[in-house]
Amino acid sequence: MDRIIPKMKNSSVLKKIIASLLLIVMSGAIGQLLLMAAYRLPTSRIASNISVGGDILLLQGAEYNYAEDYTESILDNETDAVILSEALFPEESPINGAVMVPRYVFHEGETQVLSLKAFLNKDDISGAHIVNYPRYWHGYLAVLKPLFCVFDYSDFKIINQAVQLILICVLFFLFIKRNLEKYIFAFIPMLIIWNPATIGVSLQYAACFYVSIIGSIIVLHKDWQDPWMFFVGLGIIISYLDFLTYPLVTLGIPLIFWVIKNVGKLKIQVSSVLKYGLYWSTGYVGMWGVKWILGTLISRENILFDALFNIESRTSTMVDGETITRIGTVIRLIDSTFFKWPYLIMFLCVTIYLFAKYYKTLRINSVTIALFCIAIMPIVWFIFTANHSYIHPRLVYRNWGITIFAFLSIPLVGSGIETKTSEKVE
Repeated sequence: MDRIIPKMKNSSVLKKIIASLLLIVMSGAIGQLLLMAAYRLPTSRIASNISVGGDILLLQGAEYNYAEDYTESILDNETDAVILSEALFPEESPINGAVMVPRYVFHEGETQVLSLKAFLNKDDISGAHIVNYPRYWHGYLAVLKPLFCVFDYSDFKIINQAVQLILICVLFFLFIKRNLEKYIFAFIPMLIIWNPATIGVSLQYAACFYVSIIGSIIVLHKDWQDPWMFFVGLGIIISYLDFLTYPLVTLGIPLIFWVIKNVGKLKIQVSSVLKYGLYWSTGYVGMWGVKWILGTLISRENILFDALFNIESRTSTMVDGETITRIGTVIRLIDSTFFKWPYLIMFLCVTIYLFAKYYKTLRINSVTIALFCIAIMPIVWFIFTANHSYIHPRLVYRNWGITIFAFLSIPLVGSGIETKTSEKVE
């Protein structure tokens, strides 16, 4: 009997690996087909709708900050202009468009905001350069191209804010339905740091918000003992949609909800956190790999080499010819995110309140250790992606939301810490 159990476990792991690989390959094929379908849409209509409200990007500039010295209030208009320029590019070949994702750059060295404006003004494009961006999926175009066939850019901002508000309200409803109201005190500070006012008018920041919040809603709604395929799916989806901003939240935030929902129901261990992190990573990295391999095969250009070169660069400790430290990157992100009086006061008050109210039930056990492991995930991410994180605090800082939510949840789990069942996640 003792020999049979390990064999059953090994068989189960093998089945999950095979299922994950099949899911990744199928997702890559579907994702490529969706992009090809999007590139068949008429770009004249898309360009016309983008022009309505597009002038604001030129007025604000590449990186508009509506609250000086706050990272949370920076609008990444430059990347939004890249996304919009890709969406309206008049590509005749859907296959080439879906793989290479071209856009116009009118003058070398100028911002993409100016190139976007030049195209919308119908400037002479004979001297413009076509720049390809094939190493990313750019899966957001499968959503934005159809959207901009119907709505204009101004409409998008209002719709984006409204949908995000609705999703937050749904999440709060599920907090109450699941008797998790006390965790709202841990969730709201995270939301404040994320700054929905900025996310609501941004293309660049939207994907990670939607995947993490919708993923959390699904976690609270469904009763899973072992949602391994769900986390593989989250990794796949964000790899497809994101422009390398703060993708880790699509693992960390739903995982926190899974932990706090199952306190007292399942035996939660650090190994569970590591396991679901591995599943998410499999989907995330695997979907990237499918993009590079598919792109290389279809375009016959070495996209795989370009991707590997950029991975080496983005994980290095070199910035503009100077050496940085990985710990220094973490310190830079702490400083650029938290050291503002409103945030310091908020965290001090919330932390004192939660630990003062729940200190009697605070325990060091498998659940609190699991939450602590989730809390340090962003630090590991920043250390690994030192170059990218150091250069782009405005893109990556929202990963700190994981740390905030997990850390403030630690004193709250005590009241339900004793497991009421011997049920264990395999």
